[in-house]
Amino acid sequence: MLKIVENEPAIRRYQRQFVRGFRLLKEEKIPIKLGHPGASMKATVSWSERLGIWFFSRKIAGSRYWHAFGVGRPEGGAGVAITCEINFPLCGIDRRTGGAFAQDHEGRIYVVHRGKLGGGRKGIGKSLFENRYRGVWEIMDDGGEETPVAVIGILSSPRFARQIAQFVRKIARIKETAVARSSQAELTFDEICVHEDLIGVRHCELERETGAECDRGLVIRDLSDALNGHGLRTRNDGERDLIAMNREGRIRAVFQILTEMSPTGLRTGAAQLILGALDLPDNPIIVLVLPRAPENALQDKLKRQNIGLLLYAWEGDRAVFPGLNILLPRISPVNVCLRNETAGS
Repeated sequence: MLKIVENEPAIRRYQRQFVRGFRLLKEEKIPIKLGHPGASMKATVSWSERLGIWFFSRKIAGSRYWHAFGVGRPEGGAGVAITCEINFPLCGIDRRTGGAFAQDHEGRIYVVHRGKLGGGRKGIGKSLFENRYRGVWEIMDDGGEETPVAVIGILSSPRFARQIAQFVRKIARIKETAVARSSQAELTFDEICVHEDLIGVRHCELERETGAECDRGLVIRDLSDALNGHGLRTRNDGERDLIAMNREGRIRAVFQILTEMSPTGLRTGAAQLILGALDLPDNPIIVLVLPRAPENALQDKLKRQNIGLLLYAWEGDRAVFPGLNILLPRISPVNVCLRNETAGS
């Protein structure tokens, strides 16, 4: 269980660290008219092309640290709506404020969200968040109360800015589907892309390593990009982490991504991988994606179940997959041959 941080000096220190992480990544300052419920104001937001989000931060005296986020590059001088806010109280506990800092038993500091979305539109609120948001959920000791919260990321992680951007995009998607009155879990085969809002679990309590789980969506996104770079198409559907298809749309591989190596997690991941591929056509290969190699005995068991292994490592804030080139001929021999012919010409 996480425990909320309510000490004023600690909140102030973590707030500075939160903002500093984004100031290092800002690429452009854009003056806009920033909209929020009931009013708008002139503001200069920081836009990051790399993250695909903009942000605005200020301290509201006597109230809170205010952080507004949005997706897509805003036009200078235009009115821009806020996608979501991640705000922190100046001190103590304020359950009206969406964001909070929380600490685990090892002393790691997380940014969490209570699910207060706002936005001034009917149906956009905490109940929508709890019903639709899929990500990392934890129970937080909230000053003597147990509160379910969404864990956005670890404040000290080198991937923290990407974790925030992932959260913002998920909220944008939730709001879009709510307005369109479509279910988050509905995905047609015409929508061939990776939906970050389908990555993670719904509101529940699970046994897992929370810090590592915050990186899971990033690994899925980076693997998708790597497969796209080899001419494969990718998508997910809420039941399978990642599906790879060839140019003809035939499913060639199904991937299950794990970010921690507990025996229970490995067994669950392998079982989910097998079950997720049972009803798929074309007999795709199934691959477990792991941060390191399991012990030899488990590798032998996985091999007997025809489960392949793909390891990942971190280079900066990006996941890389050193063994992907070895796996590619099994996924799409035609694409590999075409790439080799192109390279040799």
